[in-house]
Amino acid sequence: MIFLLCLLLKPALLCVSDPSRYWYLAPIAVLAWLLDIFITHTTWPLIAGFPRIGEVTISDTLERLCLDHGNPDRELFVAIAKKINRIDPLHAHIKAVLA
Repeated sequence: MIFLLCLLLKPALLCVSDPSRYWYLAPIAVLAWLLDIFITHTTWPLIAGFPRIGEVTISDTLERLCLDHGNPDRELFVAIAKKINRIDPLHAHIKAVLA
């Protein structure tokens, strides 16, 4: 399932970054968003724990987890966030790892 999300992530982020140019990718972006929500509440908790209130997607949980210096898996979450930022056309999807 996470593999499918990774395949859908690039076109979804393209659509979000410039909707007027990549309007035709909107159905993929919606599908990726729904799959992201599903994964966040099913398989992602096995890795990162259950999302907190207000955290809907994996990116939302990564924003928090990358700033949690007490978490023993923080380096893993930072690496995942940096990988997502490399895929993002603006390279700034997860702001917690921009510095």
